[in-house]
This record gives sequence, structure tokens and C-alpha cells, in this order.
Amino acid sequence: MEKIGESKSGIFTIKEYMCDGEPDFLALVRRLEAGPGEVQEIISYVFEGEDPMQVDAKSFTPDEFKKIYPQLDSYGSGLAFDIVVRTEGHPLTVELTQGSRSITTNSLDREADLTELLGQDPLEGNAGVDQEEMSPRDLLDILRVAERLKCATRHCDTSSGRRESVAEHSWRVALMAMLLSGQKEFADVNMDRVIRMCLIHDLGEAFTGDIPTFEKTEMDTAREDSLLDRWINGFPAAQRSVFQDLLAEMQALQTPEARLYKALDKLEAVIQHNESDIASWLPLEYDLQMTYGEAEVQFSPFLRALREEVRDWTKNKIAETGPEAHGGTAARSGK
Repeated sequence: MEKIGESKSGIFTIKEYMCDGEPDFLALVRRLEAGPGEVQEIISYVFEGEDPMQVDAKSFTPDEFKKIYPQLDSYGSGLAFDIVVRTEGHPLTVELTQGSRSITTNSLDREADLTELLGQDPLEGNAGVDQEEMSPRDLLDILRVAERLKCATRHCDTSSGRRESVAEHSWRVALMAMLLSGQKEFADVNMDRVIRMCLIHDLGEAFTGDIPTFEKTEMDTAREDSLLDRWINGFPAAQRSVFQDLLAEMQALQTPEARLYKALDKLEAVIQHNESDIASWLPLEYDLQMTYGEAEVQFSPFLRALREEVRDWTKNKIAETGPEAHGGTAARSGK
């Protein structure tokens, strides 16, 4: 990216930059997030064509923008964005149009320069693929991305009525694995490996956010996997190898460790829904609570018994609200 012009418009300083190719909007947002400023909002504008998603003059948080941007391909070159970045001085607005190589900024601060606000794209990694040792800065860069899971919410409330975070879900799946380490049935399972799988299984949602299972498509899964792979490819060699080996095993689902992690992932979600206020459930979730994770627990007598215990809990919870309080069928049929 090269600055090609600077001008004044009243009290604002306008600067224009030219990219080598068409800018990657999501990469630009990620780099601004990784820089010294703070991305406050992204505003979209539709100046040409239809607006089926009603995004004209709509403000998004960075996380909201990352979720919706892949769905905006149909807008083509009729879409523009303002990225508002808070700096130590005055806010800087980054203006860009889809399909254009040009980026314009305006600010009350004459010294504000876009190139100085860009950090390392976390998906590119801060460590080279040949780097053997992880530096303190590498660790902080990785943790900064992982922290997004504390902010990313899932489609479920906690017992206190707030949205559950992805990080909280992952933590309790890992806790479930640790608690099972004393069970004779799992004596031959490498529970340390299971706990590691549980801790990292939703890391891809640091880039995509959580998509409920009843909405998630194969395309969503492929995109999440691709973004996660790209990020991990930038890890130092030792860490990269550990994560890649775990993820490959988790995807194959052929080992006792992988099957156990997957079953616990499903079970924790059902347990959390039982702990939430039933008023927060969607109609389809009354039936989903009866069946979700059923196939994944079949390999284990203990997990089958746990799934049945959770199902009885669900039936009792639904019964307490009365048979006409929801649109599901499972509780009415007794299944």
C-alpha cells in the first residue's frame, strides 16, 4: 500500500492510498484491530443496485462485520464502507469501495497515517514457518486472537440469563473430560489429549463467530476450517505441529479420544440449554434437546446413561411449563 495524495477539506486532512491489488476488506479490518488503534465500528453504504440485506448506512461491530461480509458478494461494486478507528488523537475514518484499489482516510489529525495503524494480520501469523521457538510476542499475538472467544457468544443463555461465550463452552467441555478421567470405562483413553481437543475445538470461531448447528452449512464449516488452518500455519513449528495433529485427529473421529471429545461437545450444549430459561428456547429446540448428540454417545455406556439422564431433565423442564407452552413434539409423545 502506497500513499499517493494528501489534501484538506475544511478542518479534515484527506489522504489517499493505492493498493497493489483489490484490498481484502476482512484482512484490512483484522490488521487495523491488530494495530495501535481500536476499530470502533464499520458502516456500510449501498450506492448502486438493490439492497436485499438492508445494509445501507448500517453500523456493525468488527465481529458483526466479519460474520456478514461473506454474504455481501451479490452487491458487487455497489457497496462502500467506512471503518472508524480510534487513535491516541482524533478518530480516523477509512473509506473504501468494493472493487476499487483506492483507500481514502480523513481525520482531524494531520499526522494520522493509515500505514502506521496497520498491525500484523493474525491469519498470516507473526512467526515464520521455519521458526522453531516461540517468542513472548508470538504467544501474545496468539492469545490476542484466542481472546475473541471470550467475546463471541453462542446461541444459548447461561442460568443467569446472559449469553454464553464460546470460551465458557470450551472450558466446561474440557472440565467434563477431566472429571471423566477417574472413570474405569475411560482408563485406556489419553484424557490429557481429550482435554486439549476440548480446549481448541472451537478456535475457528475466533474468525467467524458461532453459528447455531441448525443454521450452519457445509460452506460455513469449510470457511471456518480454512481460516483456522491459515492462522495455525503461522505458528512456530512446535506449536503448529501440536495443533495440526490434534485437529486432524478430531476431524477424522477414528480414535477413542476424538470420539469422546465430540460426544462431550454435544452433551455440554444440551446441558447448558437445560440450565437456561426455557423462555429463551426456539420452538425447534424442544425436539432438538431430545435428540442432539444421541449418535455421538453410542460408543460409551456411561455417556449413553448420561444422555438419558439429561433427556429426563429436559422432559421434566418442558413438563413444568405445560404441554401447550411450546411447538415441539417429543415431550407430548413421551419420546
